[in-house]
Amino acid sequence: MRQVALIVVAGLVVIASPTLARAQAARTLFVRPGESIQAAVDSAAPGDRIVVLPGTYTEAGRPCPTDPADVCAVVITKDGITLQGRREGARQVVIRNAGGQAVGVEVARTGDASCLSDSSKRISGSTLSGLTVTGFDEDGVLLFCVDDWRITRSAARDDFEYGFFPSHVSAGRIDHSTATDANDTGIYVGQSHDVLIDHNTASSNVSGFEIENSVRVRATHNLATGNTAGILSFTLPFLDVTLNSANVIDHNGVIANNKPNTCPEPGDDVCFVPSGSGIALAAADHNVVKHNLVTGNRSFGILVANACNALQIPADVCGSLDIEPNSDGNRIVFNRVLGNGASPDPIDPLPGADLAWDLTGSDNCWSHNVFATAFPDQLPAC
Repeated sequence: MRQVALIVVAGLVVIASPTLARAQAARTLFVRPGESIQAAVDSAAPGDRIVVLPGTYTEAGRPCPTDPADVCAVVITKDGITLQGRREGARQVVIRNAGGQAVGVEVARTGDASCLSDSSKRISGSTLSGLTVTGFDEDGVLLFCVDDWRITRSAARDDFEYGFFPSHVSAGRIDHSTATDANDTGIYVGQSHDVLIDHNTASSNVSGFEIENSVRVRATHNLATGNTAGILSFTLPFLDVTLNSANVIDHNGVIANNKPNTCPEPGDDVCFVPSGSGIALAAADHNVVKHNLVTGNRSFGILVANACNALQIPADVCGSLDIEPNSDGNRIVFNRVLGNGASPDPIDPLPGADLAWDLTGSDNCWSHNVFATAFPDQLPAC
């Protein structure tokens, strides 16, 4: 039976739910330049809002919940915390690496993937807004096993591997944010479900946007430009979630993603991404790619491929993977795909084209696209 709280007001007994009692107790905490964001997080209770005033903040840091060998500048392990940076004109809130810190802001209780089924290891109701997180040795912002979350009007700049990295998350949104100069992915969602990625800009990363091993993710009204690859949707082997399905990539601008590949470590999967990639599906099933503008990418505009082909995995190894590597049941429709494939990266095994398919998988189809070149010349219609 749900417990209730009894509140006496002017001689009357009012029955209130625990939710109402918590809402009444919620506070707004302020952090000023020279003060510690982490100290405010530590003193906050679920439902509290922390408002950080404009300035540049370097935190002492503490062990990251996902990997205690690493140091995070700010760690949030509680439900229902809002961390809001206040902008005043051109002045903003910047969280900068104090030295030797792996992650700028981490929202997580654990790095244990059992949180996929154990709700006690998950966080609910996290909001980050108005933050610029810069110069961290791995990731700008990392969310792990978080539900009902939002990252909005924030920026990740010059973080070595990832800008924004939500993993094992659900029911979330990242919007109106920017990610630049990451050597892996600017805005990533992996091993997750039911996430909206909208109205963001990713530039000068290796991968602008990445949907990895996830279900029901929608990437819409984003701009990917100046990256090695614009938008990737794929399944990688030997992870906690082993499929990529029912994602939607629509109404995005994917323009001139021709940056040389600067992947962080030789052999990483992202190292196999050709410079000049627009939108690529690999081992992706029942994804819909529609109403996108894809132009000026020198290797290809929109690619549908087998993951072993895309990652250059030998055939004798491909059969031992724990994923089905073909892309099946994808619909590529109503896109404007022009001026791509003029000078394909040498590591791309296919000829350059606006629309490209490596002839693997089943039930993939293309209709109502505006394009000039395709491989093969005739693509299956929807």
